Amino acid sequence: MRDSSRRLLANGLTGTRARSQGPFETPACAGSSGRTVALRLGKRALERPRCGHLVAALFLTICLGGPSTFARDLVPLPEQSPYVPWPTQAWAVGWPGEGVDGEKLEALMDRAFAEPAPEDLPGTRATLVVHRGRIVAERYADGFSADRLFLSQSVAKTVLGVVVGVAVKDGLMDIDEKAGVAPWQGEDPRAAITVNNLMQMSDGLDFTEDYFNPFRSDVLPMLFGEHREDMAAYVASRDLKHEPGTHFTYSSGTANLLSSLVRDAVGGRQVDYEIFMRERLFNPIGMTSAEPEFDGSGTWVGSSWLHATARDWARFGLLMLRGGAWDGQQIVPEGWIDYMRTPLAHDPKGVYGAMTWLNTGRLEEQVPIRLEGLPADTFIASGHRGQYIIMVPSKDLVIVRLGRTGYMHYAAVYAWLGEIVALFPDIYSAGEGAPDSEEASAAAP
Repeated sequence: MRDSSRRLLANGLTGTRARSQGPFETPACAGSSGRTVALRLGKRALERPRCGHLVAALFLTICLGGPSTFARDLVPLPEQSPYVPWPTQAWAVGWPGEGVDGEKLEALMDRAFAEPAPEDLPGTRATLVVHRGRIVAERYADGFSADRLFLSQSVAKTVLGVVVGVAVKDGLMDIDEKAGVAPWQGEDPRAAITVNNLMQMSDGLDFTEDYFNPFRSDVLPMLFGEHREDMAAYVASRDLKHEPGTHFTYSSGTANLLSSLVRDAVGGRQVDYEIFMRERLFNPIGMTSAEPEFDGSGTWVGSSWLHATARDWARFGLLMLRGGAWDGQQIVPEGWIDYMRTPLAHDPKGVYGAMTWLNTGRLEEQVPIRLEGLPADTFIASGHRGQYIIMVPSKDLVIVRLGRTGYMHYAAVYAWLGEIVALFPDIYSAGEGAPDSEEASAAAP
C-alpha cells in the first residue's frame, strides 16, 4: 500500500475523505491537542475533534444509540483523480484500466441485455459502470437510451437523505432537532421524534410497508389511495409503536414525512422545494434531467418518485462516493455521507444507515454480510423492481442498474452485479498512483 493510502486509512476524522463520523457534536478527546474543526451542521456551529478512528467509532456509538457491534470501520471514500474531469457537463469515457478484464465485463453486459433475456435475469433496461470517475461500460435495452428518464422508486430515499444534508449545511435544518410536526404537541410521545430518527427510519411510527396486501398496507393508500394528496399528514396521524430511536423499520411513510420537513424548511411551497433541489443539488452536479414528483401539499414524494437519466443517476452515485464533494464544492457537510453509510446500533442485521442500504453485517454477532457477492463496504440506493445505484469505495466504483424485475429475481441481479464488481481491483491494496496514460487520455469529455 502506498503512503497516500496509509494516510487515508489512518487519518480518521482528519482525513479529507476518511471521516468515519456522523454530523453530531462530540467533546474533544482526552490526551489530544484539543484542536477542533468547526463545521456548520445545523442551526449552530458544531465542534469536531481532530482525533482518529477510535474516537470516531466511540462517537458514532454514542450518537447512534447504544453499544457498538460494528464489525468494520468505514472504508475511506476515494477522491476524484486530478486526471479525470468532473462530469458536470459531460462524462469522461474510456476502457477499463489495468487489472480489469474488459472482455469479461462486456460478456456480463451481453448476458443481461441478451434477446431473449435470461430467465433468471430479466428486465434490465440500462446499466452504467463508473470506475475512478469515468464511464467504462454503458448499455441500454432496445427502446431505451441515454436520453430516457428512469423512475427512481425507492432510490429517491437516498437522494432525500442528501437533500436533507444540503438543508443542514445551509443551516435550514438541524439533525438533532425534534421533528416539530404540528399534531405532535404537549405530552404526545411522538413529539420526541427527531430529524435523525426519521433519517434512520427509527421514528417508531406504526406504518406497514406492504405492497401485496391492501387490507394491512399503509404504503398503498399513501401513494395511490385516499391519502395521496397529503402523504405526510397521513403518516403524522399514525400512532407510536416503538420508542423513537430504538427500532429500525423500513418505511416510505417516514421518508415522505421527512420530505415535508424539508419543504417547510426551504419555504413551504412546492415551487420553493423544487428550486432548492435544483439550485443546491441537481444543477451543481449536472443532474439536470432530474424531475421530482410532488403530492397535493407541495411535498416531494421522496420515498419513491424522481425521474432521471442513467447518466444522471451515475452523477448522484459519484457525488456520494466522493463524500458529497463536487469539483471543489462541498454539497453536504463533510462527514454526512459517512453518517448515511454507518450501520445503526439498533439494527440487528447491519443492513441500514440513514436513508441508505448497507452490506456490513455484524461479525461480532455472527451476522454475515447481506449480499455475499458484494464487498462489505458497499452501500446502495435501492428501489422497487430492481433500481440500484451500487457504490463501492474500496474499488472506486459506481454501478447503475435500472429495469423492471420481480422480487424473485433480485438475488440473481445482485449476483450478476457482484460479478461485475469482482472484476475491479481494490484501490487501497493496489495503491493509489496517478492514472496510466490511457486513463489520462480518456479524461476529455
